[in-house]
Amino acid sequence: MMVALAGNSSVMIGILIAILVAALVYWLCLALGLPAIVGIVAAILVLLGGVGAGGGLGAFGGRNRV
Repeated sequence: MMVALAGNSSVMIGILIAILVAALVYWLCLALGLPAIVGIVAAILVLLGGVGAGGGLGAFGGRNRV
């Protein structure tokens, strides 16, 4: 059981980093005076890209599965 959880730690770290970057993008959009909906859309796009790259769940693949 512990072996299965240890393999997913890199996926969890990638998802957490994507969440932090999405929050930063949202805050930056609001600081620049953009409407909140623009910040929300930008944060969602960052989440989709970050989870796709780091978590292996998105449309852009993820880890090398060879």
